[in-house]
Amino acid sequence: MAEIVFGMCVPHSGMLGQAPEDWLTNGERDRNNPKLWYRNRTWTYPELEAERKDEGFEALLTIEERTARSKRCTAALAEMKAAYDRANVDVVIIMGKDQKEIFVDMTPSIAIYSGAEIYNGPPQRAVYAPDHDVTYPGHPELAQHLLVSLQADGFDLTDLMTWPDNVWMKPLPEKPVVPHAYGFVYRQIMGDNVPPNVPILMNTFYEPTQPSMKRSLQFGKALVDAVKAWKSDARVAIIASGGLTHFVCDPDLDKVFIDALGSYDFDTLEGIDNRSYQSGTSEVKLYCSVLVAMQESNTQMTLVDYVPCLRTAAGTGEGMGFMYWSPASA
Repeated sequence: MAEIVFGMCVPHSGMLGQAPEDWLTNGERDRNNPKLWYRNRTWTYPELEAERKDEGFEALLTIEERTARSKRCTAALAEMKAAYDRANVDVVIIMGKDQKEIFVDMTPSIAIYSGAEIYNGPPQRAVYAPDHDVTYPGHPELAQHLLVSLQADGFDLTDLMTWPDNVWMKPLPEKPVVPHAYGFVYRQIMGDNVPPNVPILMNTFYEPTQPSMKRSLQFGKALVDAVKAWKSDARVAIIASGGLTHFVCDPDLDKVFIDALGSYDFDTLEGIDNRSYQSGTSEVKLYCSVLVAMQESNTQMTLVDYVPCLRTAAGTGEGMGFMYWSPASA
């Protein structure tokens, strides 16, 4: 029987690949976004800036503050990579999502990649890929086992046998580059020394095929049961790529998330208004599989750091939460 020996939740923001001097350039995208999700509704940028004018964000936008927070993120990523390396896993399941990078004309609710090869490289940004073409190993055997087991457990899935073209890449490369949620893990956590792995794509972003938090928790339980039923002696890690609050950073809500994750408080996670699980913040749903798995191992969460990284006076940016679970027996 396979054993889940490690869990991790890690942000994958492009800001983590930028010099702090360049963070504010991302603010233009936020100022032009007519639907910024915050506190259960969408706001225009002027509305949001007026709403949050007394929260003191200007003081957090200085180059000194940005530099300090960038250094904290770099140190946190190094500690996350070290924890992953110590776990010495054989196989990894990566929970991520597509952001209309590969699914342009469809939005499958949950898809599992069952192919043997995963491609990465230019013209993807350096934070997500090396400067040359690479091929990482998939794990078709585990993927097929998960597809069969999860289907039997009541989940209707998409079997993604080959990667579609990644339309974010300009010019389009010869081989389809993996979405950024996965590239970040391969590059920053695994250092491109990638073991056989199964990417699972959950549509957290786009209505109407988003699984609810309740359904995401159910999927996490079914996924853990499927891994435990796999006839293998492999040491398995589950890594969730994404979150916390973005593209509007909400430290108060992030604290609720972190406290719930640290105490296995599934009721709180499920009880949060679904309108809070929109835009980038929806990626918190990906954490469910990690949380369910690590609860069964009776493991305490290690919160490496929480760093709100801002790029405008309206508090847009991302709450960077770095956390992992590593059973003592691992």
